[in-house]
Amino acid sequence: MHQLQHGNSSPQQCTSPSPMPPWVASASRLTSLTKRRAIERLPAAFGRHKAAPRALNLRVRSASTHVSPTAINLRPNIPPRNKELYDALSALSGTAETYVNISRLQLALSGLAAQDAVTRVAVLGLNSQVGAQRLARLLLADPLGNEESWEKELEKAGDGNERAVLLKFGDENDTHRPTPLYKVLSAPSRVLRAHNLEVLVSTLNVDTANMLMTASTESSEESVLVPKLQATSARGTPVPYPVHKTLILGEGIDSALAFGRFSSDSATDMREMVKVAVDLPAPQKEADTDAQAESAVINVEVGSQALASFRESVANSQIFERGWFRSGLPTLSKWLTSDLQPVEPIKPTMRTLISSIADDVEAKLLKEDTARITLLASIPTDREATTAITNALDAWAEKSHTELRDELDEAFSARNWHKLSWWKLLWRVDDVTMLSQEIIERRWLISAEKSSIFLAGRMAQAGFPEELPKNVVYDIPVTTTDTAPTLDNPPPTNLSTEVRKSQPWSENIATAREELVAANVPPLQALAQRLILQTMSTTSLSSALSALLYVSSSCSVFEASAVAALGLTFSLRRMQKLWEGARESWQGTVREEGRRTLKATEDLVRLIIRSKEQGKAAVDEGAIERRQAREAVKAVREALAKMSEQTEQQK
Repeated sequence: MHQLQHGNSSPQQCTSPSPMPPWVASASRLTSLTKRRAIERLPAAFGRHKAAPRALNLRVRSASTHVSPTAINLRPNIPPRNKELYDALSALSGTAETYVNISRLQLALSGLAAQDAVTRVAVLGLNSQVGAQRLARLLLADPLGNEESWEKELEKAGDGNERAVLLKFGDENDTHRPTPLYKVLSAPSRVLRAHNLEVLVSTLNVDTANMLMTASTESSEESVLVPKLQATSARGTPVPYPVHKTLILGEGIDSALAFGRFSSDSATDMREMVKVAVDLPAPQKEADTDAQAESAVINVEVGSQALASFRESVANSQIFERGWFRSGLPTLSKWLTSDLQPVEPIKPTMRTLISSIADDVEAKLLKEDTARITLLASIPTDREATTAITNALDAWAEKSHTELRDELDEAFSARNWHKLSWWKLLWRVDDVTMLSQEIIERRWLISAEKSSIFLAGRMAQAGFPEELPKNVVYDIPVTTTDTAPTLDNPPPTNLSTEVRKSQPWSENIATAREELVAANVPPLQALAQRLILQTMSTTSLSSALSALLYVSSSCSVFEASAVAALGLTFSLRRMQKLWEGARESWQGTVREEGRRTLKATEDLVRLIIRSKEQGKAAVDEGAIERRQAREAVKAVREALAKMSEQTEQQK
């Protein structure tokens, strides 16, 4: 320790010949002590000490911007070298809005507009945020320094409802504008400063027990690279926070398997943007790890113990080295800072982000094209099924009309219907409802209804819907001066305000039967009762008049009885005429309603068949949009290729 204070040796000389990690020996705190320089005057020394950190903080924070979704999109000052790529990405947001992730696209545009944009890295925990916070602390902490307050804040064990944490470079006393989405911590970390990093610590916001259900509604790549942040009030939809790279921490084999099921829908290689770390028991010896692998086995506890031992005494450097490499954290440290070197014109991470956006758009376009081709390829098979269904519909309609005619002829010539003859109405008036309702319920399209259910099953098997996919457009007559509602020409009053629920077409006959009974049986019953009452009243009045004439005048019994007979004959004749006419009209109504129901059902089924054929054979309206999206992606790739050529020429 005495040698370290005088800057004459390194930590390796004070312990043992075993090598130290290169980044430990090159820490900024020790290199500043090893420089020999003359003693400066006090004001000049204070002036430089005060100005340097201030300029550095301004540079970092000017590039660290989080654009709100509701912010006004003003045209920024774009560097000339990035203008072509920026314009190509802006065009992609307009032509391929349906297929591109707007959050990731805005991140790429903001990175191209800035001179030295911040690189966002997310550390997401599958099971909890506590493990992710401890891992982020180990990756960003300075082993040669004491434990900072931001480290203690990350080490706190929460209750499982912690807000996300955003780690920025800066002094621990810096103040930040509060936000309900995440808590900002300023960390004077050498890694954050050297690579211009921001680290978001959160959870994947996906319950490992329900990952399969989530994967069907949102792609795993978007869930990982665009974490969703929920406000503390838990109101509203989560806010997306796109990042350039994501480190996922799983605890145990179960979480690793759950994440494997969750990411099974992703066919792209995300090893440059996504790294999966599984916290498992550390091996006894250091294991060989592939830095390019998509996953790594680590042990956060062993890494924490190694860091604590080195901070306790530099003499424990060998213990620290063994524990650090046993924990597997060097692989994550290397992955965290890879592709972050400042290369003109853009960083490798920015190039990877833009390429990933283009690949994602092309994958979605290919998926939609495949679905369209599959739909068109199935049309010949559907035409055969359509022909069979149409023939079955024709046979059903012909058979149903024949059934309607024969069954009603038999019903109206049967004994029960003759029980309602006019001369039997005096003692059968209470049976009108029962007998007429029985005819409709037992003889009105019974077999046609059963056959329609069978036909509906065949149509469902062939893929036809039970209802129309959209409302039928009816022809609305043009209103003229003659048909417009006025005082002399009032509007029609026979309009119905009843709202009918949509139902399968196979239920039309049953519904029509119920409506027929409700609309035609009660009026027939009421007419029968009214005719009986009128007949009895007329007969009673004529009989009373006959008796009055016989008593009050010199009319004979024959003459007085003639008045009563005349009244009886008139009332019975009137009842016969009205009742038989009503019966014939009722028979015609029942027959006509049956024909109308069959015709409406047949037209509806044909419309369903025709709508499906038109929907499949219709012009693909999205083809133009997909072609424009492909052209925009091609322009982005060409602009990116030009930048790569410029980089090669500079080398």
